[in-house]
Amino acid sequence: MELPEAERRNIEEYVNSQSPENDRVVLVQKVGSRRIVGRTHELYDVHCQNSRWWVVTDPTNLYSQAAFPEVEQAFIFHLGLGLFMAERSRGTLDEPEEQFISGAWRRYKQALEAMDSAQEAEDYQSVGIICRQALLALVRDHANSPWLQLHGPPPKGADFKGWMTVIATSLSSKRMRSYVTALAEKTWDLTVWLQHYEDANAWDAELVLEATQHMLAVVARLVHRHEHGEPPRCPRCGSYRLDETTEVIADPEPGYLATEVCGACGWEGDAMFTSWREHFKEVGPQRLREYLESPGIVSDRLHRSEAPPSTGSAPSATGE
Repeated sequence: MELPEAERRNIEEYVNSQSPENDRVVLVQKVGSRRIVGRTHELYDVHCQNSRWWVVTDPTNLYSQAAFPEVEQAFIFHLGLGLFMAERSRGTLDEPEEQFISGAWRRYKQALEAMDSAQEAEDYQSVGIICRQALLALVRDHANSPWLQLHGPPPKGADFKGWMTVIATSLSSKRMRSYVTALAEKTWDLTVWLQHYEDANAWDAELVLEATQHMLAVVARLVHRHEHGEPPRCPRCGSYRLDETTEVIADPEPGYLATEVCGACGWEGDAMFTSWREHFKEVGPQRLREYLESPGIVSDRLHRSEAPPSTGSAPSATGE
């Protein structure tokens, strides 16, 4: 299967970052692609000097071919691991989005904690109460936002549906606005129903939790989109498949070159240099301290002029 150079380089750099110095990548082959529940996972066969790996994306992870002789075995394990991690992390939201709904998200996590210990109908009803509080916190988080477009007096504090109509009008248009307002109405009604439902059970509470989480996430993404604008597109072909590749350099100053690359047509933008000094100034002193205190940093990473460890990929199933 034909493999674009930027894609090959990304996989090679990922595997090298997870491997010891004496086991570098020598060959990357793409062996397939699987779309499961709306998510596309790319599959790679990676040959190193002393080992061989399957690499599966979204999230990217690698699996020893000694443990998983067939790629389908590794892929099935990858999906199971993803489900396990999703269950553990359902109380988390991407940090750039969580900051826009921090108060509401904190109450939603309280609802998750209540669910963990719930056993009787009244326990499940209390989950509905906390979810309702999370929705009200959502509108309080944005009642004074500068982007809010109020035409007339504001809705009352407990009028969740009224506030969501204002928020949806301020952040979206046409079909999206209709969807958000309808979603808000149904989600609110569901939490109120659970709160008063004397025969509530675990299935009911889980449904309300999922509906509440989705409502919060939708608003967080709308605000995030308003604050950061539309996603960039390739100037040559218009694709959204823009990625960034990095190359570590030592001269004239230690740092790295970052280049924007299109995964659809291969277009590459101008390389932008960032020194390690500027990089760690941006990420903050705590991240720098963690990096410098990691095992073997001076003798291993700095002397080899390697980039800092990635913070976006999943941990290797091998533990390496």
